[in-house]
Amino acid sequence: MAATIWKGRLNFGLVSIPIRLTRAARAEKVHMHKVQRSTGTRVRQVFVPAAAPEIEPPEEEEEAPVMSAPPSLRGKGPTAVPVPAAVTPGVPAPAAVAPVARGEIVHGFEVEKDRYVKFEPEELEALAPRNSPDMEIVEFVRAEEIDPVYLETSYYVGPDAGGEKPYALLYETLKKSGYAAIGEFVMHRRDQILVLRAGSRGLIGHTLFYEDEVRRVDEFRADAGLVGAKEMDLAMKLVDALKGKFEPEKFKDKYRERLQAAIAAKVESGALTESARPAAAKAAVVDIMAALQESLAKARKPVKSEEKTAAVSGKKTRRAGGA
Repeated sequence: MAATIWKGRLNFGLVSIPIRLTRAARAEKVHMHKVQRSTGTRVRQVFVPAAAPEIEPPEEEEEAPVMSAPPSLRGKGPTAVPVPAAVTPGVPAPAAVAPVARGEIVHGFEVEKDRYVKFEPEELEALAPRNSPDMEIVEFVRAEEIDPVYLETSYYVGPDAGGEKPYALLYETLKKSGYAAIGEFVMHRRDQILVLRAGSRGLIGHTLFYEDEVRRVDEFRADAGLVGAKEMDLAMKLVDALKGKFEPEKFKDKYRERLQAAIAAKVESGALTESARPAAAKAAVVDIMAALQESLAKARKPVKSEEKTAAVSGKKTRRAGGA
């Protein structure tokens, strides 16, 4: 079952419906890590001042040195990180750059070029909205009036324990009326707008972008006067020839399929690189039988008892010799 993203109460007038949101869709990607070509070791990101000298990329990629964060950086403060030497003959290598410790990093808003106002974490914490278990329906609108450009992320909205009946009531109401509900709530410390609509079997929610987040100015304005009547007639005939039912399963991410096939081919051919790791110290091989026999012998003949027996034997020998 999909992970619950948000859980709370949907307030529909005086009716309170316990609900939960689960992600309806997410982009699928083939996740890769950045590794060093020569060793196969995974590299990690290091924060350095923006004023640090930048290295021009080498002309031949094979000779490009790839740097990874040294072990001394893990959980510690600033440490000098060597910058790859310049590949141009006669050009001296830049000086070492000290990475910035995470405790020294704060958020800054750039007011002017290279001028910032800084915010400490506790300042931003005080401004952020508090998570709330309540989602308030503030109005109902026609579903077709919502421009899809406002849709951000899609969620399946399901009833939580005890909310099945009021959930069904709201679903049937939206389905029969053709309206969608607009709700406001807080999720992930951010004010959210959620449009609730009736899906084929249950409620589906979409978080919305705010008006100032939609870049209307970038929308191109088509000139209908450029289109002739005959061209319009042919275009409509082409649409009629290609029209069909929307079947999303027909469309595939061809690049992802090619990449997955390439990965499978490399694995099958044995082209695997083992990440370089420090050699572990080999433990001494212990002969268990010998160790047990030695332990048993010591248990039967304690060291002190053996020394005492040897001393007594020596006295008897001397007495015999004297006689």
